[in-house]
This record gives sequence, C-alpha cells and structure tokens, in this order.
Amino acid sequence: MDEWGDTALTFDRKVDVWGGEGGIAGEGEGGGDQYLEMIGSQLWVAGMVDLGRFRRVSDFVNLVDGYMVLREVIVLTRTGDATRLAIPELRVLPDDIAVVGQLADDKAQSSSESGTFIEKTTHRLVVITRTLMVDGDVFIHGEGNVMAFVDATDPKFIPMSNVRVRWLSDRRLAARFPFALVQRTQILGVATEGIQLASAEQTLRKVARLKAITQRMAESDGLGGEIGSTVPIADAATEPASEETAGEG
Repeated sequence: MDEWGDTALTFDRKVDVWGGEGGIAGEGEGGGDQYLEMIGSQLWVAGMVDLGRFRRVSDFVNLVDGYMVLREVIVLTRTGDATRLAIPELRVLPDDIAVVGQLADDKAQSSSESGTFIEKTTHRLVVITRTLMVDGDVFIHGEGNVMAFVDATDPKFIPMSNVRVRWLSDRRLAARFPFALVQRTQILGVATEGIQLASAEQTLRKVARLKAITQRMAESDGLGGEIGSTVPIADAATEPASEETAGEG
C-alpha cells in the first residue's frame, strides 16, 4: 500500500483547535457545533456547522433543506492542506458534495439512544464518483446484502467508517476519516471486492487479454467482428429486377 501513499499530510484537525465540543450533547440538546469537511468535484472546505436540533451529523446532512451553513471555513487544497483563504461563513448547496468527512463516528450515539441492539455485518466498499475514489466500511443488517444496500435510495448519504479518499487523477491518499458520509447521487461505480494493485505492465496485459476475448466472441457470432444489422443482404446477382430495369433490353 506504500505506492498509494497511506499518509495524508494535512493540517491540524483536532476538535479543540476549532473550538468544537466533539459531538457530546447534554440531555435533550442537539449536537451543537461539529467540525466537518466537505469534498465536491472542485471544492474542498473545512469548517464548523451547527447541528441545531439534530444530535448526529448524518441526520443533519440527510434532512437539511437548502444550503448548509459553515462557519470559520478554510478552503483546502487537493491534498487536504490548508490554504490562506479563510471565510467567516459559507453557504454550501449539498447537491454537488460527494463526501462529508467527520473526526468522530456518531454511530455509538445512535445505538445508545435506541436502547436496542441490531446485528449488522461489515463490508468493505469502494465507490467512485466523477472525481473521487472512496473506500470504507459499510454496516448492513444481518439479513441484508451489499447490492440491495447500494441500490437503495435512502438515506441520501451513505454512512461509512474507516474511510480513505483519493482523487481519480492522483493515486496518492488525499484524506482519511474515521467516519464519512457519501452522497448516493454522486456515485458512478461500486466495487464490492476492494482494490487490487497491479503494475502498469500487468494492467496493459489484462486489457489486451480482454480485448482479444471480445474479438473472438465477435468473430464467432458470424459478424466477422463488425457490428451492424443482422438482416442478411441479398446478393446483387440474385436481386429481382426493379421496375426501372424490368422493361430494359
């Protein structure tokens, strides 16, 4: 995994630096201020969000209507480093946000609030958006399956833990989050068997082999490798004479 760069060089993300409360809320209170990072196709920002009456980030993100308001915002580079651009308050439309990263997992609060234990299994999932590759663990109910989980439309943001984020254009690790939410509408592809590393030579050989298999299949179906109509074309010598030529000669 060294080739992928497992260590993302980023700025200080400790909650106490940002003045947050780490998601600890008193009885009957909301979640208070939470530190979040939002990653879109071109935008990556870090800041504080007030959860209001919501105790969990996942509830807030999935149910928020309109813009999400971030305070004390820092714009980050593509490698997760802080730029000099600071914004006191930024309103972000969540439609283009692919990943919402957190510093803490709020699933523990969910289980303690419900007072019940629901058996879940952990699956490693890799999702690809227009610009990102995100891999992390998803938790599925004991009787569920991965594809049913992926095909579902609710919730809008999929919760994942032990998350790693990379840009498709750069194999180096951009960010690592203990917990993150990935927007379903941004997902273009899903891999359920994880990532396999291979050298450039190995991948080229594999592509060539797949092309050769496809070519053999095309030739075996009688089309000679060409794609077109399957309706047979009559030979010109055997075609009936047209009305224009019938009277000639």
